[in-house]
Amino acid sequence: MADHQGGGDPYGKQIEGHSYDGIQEYDNPTPAWWHVIFFCTIMFALLYTLVVHLSPMWPTREARFAKARDRALELQFAELRTVPMGEEKLRIIMGKDKWLDMGQSIYKKNCALCHGDDGEGKIGPNQTDDYYKNITQLTDFIDVITNGAANGAMPANKTLLDENEIALVAGYVASLRGKNLPGRPHEGEEIPPFPAPITDVKSPSEG
Repeated sequence: MADHQGGGDPYGKQIEGHSYDGIQEYDNPTPAWWHVIFFCTIMFALLYTLVVHLSPMWPTREARFAKARDRALELQFAELRTVPMGEEKLRIIMGKDKWLDMGQSIYKKNCALCHGDDGEGKIGPNQTDDYYKNITQLTDFIDVITNGAANGAMPANKTLLDENEIALVAGYVASLRGKNLPGRPHEGEEIPPFPAPITDVKSPSEG
């Protein structure tokens, strides 16, 4: 025991010169490589904070989100994004199954509760006949879906859907006209036919 207190060890290892409750500690310093890694992580944290959070060189989280969203919209809507909102855009949607399928998906999530799964009408008017309460021309669908109608009975969707989604659901609902599905009876006035769909527009991927 005297040898232990004096710093010796029967196993040939160096023992620290202190003792706690009879427990002694080997002099076993941390390896140099551990110190290198430790200090590198500190430097990385400092540089990361300076570059990512404090430097104008790195785009903000909002800017990165907007860029990612633009890429996603480009993949989702492709050439439809380049067409201004209006009659031509709705006619292009009405003339292509891909866009109608997307419009139907949006309709099912946001409109079917009031207008029926197939547009036959429930709380809201039947969308499959030739009679309309708030529509006199094709582009009126855009305004009604965006801003609502009938003092809020038809809710506004401008905070729920973006421009292309509004156009897609508008084109889809317009395409239901003439199916005359049994459901809610005629409401409003009969209006002239909508312009014919545009079917000869190709996406860049289609050549």
